[in-house]
Amino acid sequence: MLFGEYQLTIYTIIALFVLLTLLSYILRKTAIFTRDKMIKQIIISVATLLGIVLILLTLPITDNSKQTLLSFLGILLGATIALSSTTFVANGMSGMMLNIIKPFKTGDYIRIEDKFGKVSSIKILHTQIQSIDRDLINIPNLKLVSNPLVTISTSGTIISATVSLGYDTPWKHIEKNLIRAAERTNLESPFVHVTELNDHAVTYKVGGLLRDISGLITKKSDLNKAVIDALHEDGIEIVSPTFMNQRVYEKNAVFIPSCPICETKENIHAPSDEYVPKMSTEYIIFDKAIGAELVKKINMTMERLEVKSADFRSLFNTTSNADMFVTEQEKTEYIEKQKAELESSFKIMKKTFEKEDDKTPDAIKLKTLQYVDSRLIEMDNEMEKLLEKLKGNID
Repeated sequence: MLFGEYQLTIYTIIALFVLLTLLSYILRKTAIFTRDKMIKQIIISVATLLGIVLILLTLPITDNSKQTLLSFLGILLGATIALSSTTFVANGMSGMMLNIIKPFKTGDYIRIEDKFGKVSSIKILHTQIQSIDRDLINIPNLKLVSNPLVTISTSGTIISATVSLGYDTPWKHIEKNLIRAAERTNLESPFVHVTELNDHAVTYKVGGLLRDISGLITKKSDLNKAVIDALHEDGIEIVSPTFMNQRVYEKNAVFIPSCPICETKENIHAPSDEYVPKMSTEYIIFDKAIGAELVKKINMTMERLEVKSADFRSLFNTTSNADMFVTEQEKTEYIEKQKAELESSFKIMKKTFEKEDDKTPDAIKLKTLQYVDSRLIEMDNEMEKLLEKLKGNID
């Protein structure tokens, strides 16, 4: 009797099992679903869900009970989707955001928290990077937009090495050798900073601009090797921050290096000339920020100059004795001509500055922007004097 009541339900379950097995076999043999397993899983899940609904409809219970079970199933399914879709939708929206702002592209080096690597693929839900250990790391896009993200610029990046050396060697002597190490690594605009004065050693930081970032990892290692070689070739000991060198000295010994010691010391491989930086270190490190600041400043100066020029012409056209200010008018016309020429050069340089892959040296780009800025300031001051002179005579 019990089998008779549930006969249709049992047959439905058996049929569902057979159909799911057959569907799984067909999908497994189809090429497109073999490559993309996600689509296969979605089809199986939908078929299973429809089968469960069909089983509920065949149960020998009242229509109200069936409706209650279906409502419960709908609530359970809706809650599951709502809870799981929060992260799903957030990652999808984050992927769209990354596609719009494009903070990085495939092949760029990026750093997010303690993860560092080269971008291998960018998907709608996640981004995949390959670490320096050749491991593939999948990072949810939500994490990329909600945490500080570091992108290594394709136009070049600063690489550096840190070394601790004793107080018994003059810093100028050490700087020469560290600069030589950076030059051996083919770094542009090398620099040396004294970062710490510790109890037993001085901490130096040597670095420079690396244009070709494709060999970033190797170049960092090469810089460390070059530092060791340059210092050891000149007989300079390298000590770590935890190393304490105890030596016996006379009672009245003074621990300040003198220039004669530096001069008489064997120094065959050290550079003969003092290193003079071609650009300030800040201009090398913060070139994009300083350039953006200069661009903004130039735009503001141009606007002021344009307003003053318009004011001068307006006053000149209304004055009754315009013949007295012909010289001032000629100077104004000359300033306007110079401004137009500078504006044309500025537009070209601005486009060059905004291109990440532009190979124009940073020194040239920043020097050009500085020249345009200084010339515009001179013209603005001159225009201010001409305008004040015209106003004074009118008053």
